[in-house]
Amino acid sequence: MEAIQSLLGPLILLPLMFVVGLQLTPDDFRRVLRSPRAVIGGTLGQLVLLPLMTWALVAAFGVSPILAAGAVLLAATPGAGMSNVMTAIANANVALSVTLTAIASVLAVIVMPLMATVGLSFFVGDAVDVEVPLANLFSQLVFFLGIPIGLGMFVRSRRPEASKRYITTANRFAVVAILCLTPLSAMSNQERLPSGGEFLGALAAGLAWTGAAMLIGWGTAALLRLERNDRFTFLIEFSARNIAMTFIVAIGSLGRLDLALFAGAYSITGYPAVILLSILRGRRVRATLARQEKTALESA
Repeated sequence: MEAIQSLLGPLILLPLMFVVGLQLTPDDFRRVLRSPRAVIGGTLGQLVLLPLMTWALVAAFGVSPILAAGAVLLAATPGAGMSNVMTAIANANVALSVTLTAIASVLAVIVMPLMATVGLSFFVGDAVDVEVPLANLFSQLVFFLGIPIGLGMFVRSRRPEASKRYITTANRFAVVAILCLTPLSAMSNQERLPSGGEFLGALAAGLAWTGAAMLIGWGTAALLRLERNDRFTFLIEFSARNIAMTFIVAIGSLGRLDLALFAGAYSITGYPAVILLSILRGRRVRATLARQEKTALESA
């Protein structure tokens, strides 16, 4: 199953990121840069508020020390490239999502070793040296973010009208693709999950972590007085973590399979919740836009 996922994952992700690029123009990024408080606030919120919330959550749920350390590692992981896809599906601010994901990925070189070391030392008592897989992180930024999004933007610049017509169909493809990819991810990680009461506790904690991350994302954007599209973008960016990177650091760098337990539970409960919310929000926004367009035509 893992071999299938390792093959299907990139094959699905590349066209998904191309779809994201179809919905972007250089002006979108210029608007984001002209309002730096969204980028700065979103970055600091993820660096500071998510770890603090995670500490409080694992204490409230009373999860095992190793699950608690894994939760801290997940919180330190940068946002997933899929968060950009979910933002596009939700009709939120895609340029802001891409910018926040890229910045968080670069900062992960410092943040992940620090948070993993602190989490392990506090909850487990292990003093370890953590290495972030720079080659893997760089390849994700370039091959799964930069290149396909750039190609999508290039196609839109050459054929803007055609691109706009295909966006609805492309987003439907994106919905189907991520719904297929998520069960594959969950199935491949089941063997790493605990069993019995600890399993149920991990699932509940993963879902609660996601809900709390959503609230923090939305609340941070509200405090920054950002518009609703930006607030929903924060909601996704704060709650959609890079599960693959968490597993790579836990297993590849630390050699600790148990540190991936919380990420596995999150992939079964929390991550699908983010996807579902993005789909529902996108449908509602598109329905509202369609009604507004119909009203405008009737009034003309």
